[in-house]
Amino acid sequence: MTTDSQAAIKSPFVLVPETVKLTGCPRSTILKYSNLGRFPRVVRLLGDRIAFVRADVAAWIETRLDASKEAANDE
Repeated sequence: MTTDSQAAIKSPFVLVPETVKLTGCPRSTILKYSNLGRFPRVVRLLGDRIAFVRADVAAWIETRLDASKEAANDE
């Protein structure tokens, strides 16, 4: 028997509150960077709900981690 959390299918979208937790960036910064093209584009869901594509956010995080490692190696 599986629990609901084990059986749950992960959405391809990540809502803004979860994006804030994943990145550690404030909501305002995420939305500003998205508008400037420095963060993945917003996806409009039903009504006023907005989200990001989970894979795009994960790729952005990986890029930031790689840049951080490169900067540490340059020192």
